[in-house]
Amino acid sequence: MKVFVRALLRTFYRIEVEGTEHVPPSGPAIIASNHLSFLDPLVLGVVLPRPIAFIARGDLFKITGLGWLLRKLYAIPVERGSGDLAAVKAAIRALRAGMAFGIFPEGRRSRSGKLEPFKTGTAAIALRTKAQVVPVAIIGTDEIWPPGGKLRLRGKIRVVIGPPVDLEAFSGQLDKAHLTEATRLIESTVAAMLPRKYLPEAYLNEASLQQEAPENAG
Repeated sequence: MKVFVRALLRTFYRIEVEGTEHVPPSGPAIIASNHLSFLDPLVLGVVLPRPIAFIARGDLFKITGLGWLLRKLYAIPVERGSGDLAAVKAAIRALRAGMAFGIFPEGRRSRSGKLEPFKTGTAAIALRTKAQVVPVAIIGTDEIWPPGGKLRLRGKIRVVIGPPVDLEAFSGQLDKAHLTEATRLIESTVAAMLPRKYLPEAYLNEASLQQEAPENAG
């Protein structure tokens, strides 16, 4: 399936990938990416060098044939209305089994095309399982299949994979303040790999202030 989907995507789109060497070859790893389009899980699934488990709606598994295929693709069923806790438990099970787990910390596709605030679930899962968090920036899928728009059969997709985020300072710290700080670190790492057009004003203003501040500023 991976070979087939990769060939299909490359037939219509120019795909560039940078940083695959940063993905741990084995062991638990969280692939944390921005989310722009329905294409994002497919793109990550074919460009990363190891299988990735994603969460999928439970009702999809009830469709004849599709449920079998989703399970073969390591998808994890989560029933609608079961809340975030079910998704967290599913992620922890996959990671403790040594899988790579793909997650979009924004919690949904960005409707504006700008990076949205990350939820703390990714940091909580990482600190509970001691899994490495691999930051990923997906660029261009919003122009190919935007939320509410039609799929286009031409375009360029770029995937940038960064080194794992160092969360050692937060080890064993699962209180709200530390989870928020760890989440901010993961979010800012992904943001640093995205072009300016994908960043909200808050990030652009912050970058501007850092450039204008003297080196010995507090």
